[in-house]
Amino acid sequence: HSAAGDARRHQRGRAEHRRHTITNGVDFSVLKHMKELEQEKDFLLQGLEMVERAREWYHQHIQFMQERQRLLGKNKSSTDFLPDGSQSHLGRLLPKLQEVNRCLSDLLSAVGKSANPSSALTRPGPAGPVVSPASAGSQQAISMLKEQNRLLTKEVTDKSERITQLEQEKSALIKQLFEARALNNHETSQLDSTFI
Repeated sequence: HSAAGDARRHQRGRAEHRRHTITNGVDFSVLKHMKELEQEKDFLLQGLEMVERAREWYHQHIQFMQERQRLLGKNKSSTDFLPDGSQSHLGRLLPKLQEVNRCLSDLLSAVGKSANPSSALTRPGPAGPVVSPASAGSQQAISMLKEQNRLLTKEVTDKSERITQLEQEKSALIKQLFEARALNNHETSQLDSTFI
């Protein structure tokens, strides 16, 4: 009688150990992965918001640069109409834009979606003679802003696609989690009925 009891206890112990592994193995890893996906999604949404705000700023700045260029074309010998410090502002802006361009390019390369070489990188500004060094600087800034806008548009698209992919993965993981729990409950009820 005691041998049968020992065998029964041993069988129950093995089943409980297996159930514990299923619960901890599947549930824990799935939940951990879901948490990581949620964290990545939060970062992507935060980045997407910043990229959209930056994109709006770039559009406004391109219009501003084009207006300045037009004014410089009309007033070839005078910069009196320009706001004080606008040229030094342009000088401060260009290195920052170059740095942002480089960071975006590195990010896109890192995720295996490096930006394809674009004619925008080598395309000259609108046709016409260079009026002054300030105008040449404006041309360079406009070209950079246009390229930056292209990169930001691509970034927005890529982030939106990634968010969609994460949502799909999350749904699949939730389904897996419920299936694992259902299997676990089914095994538990089978085990209980065996010992009734």
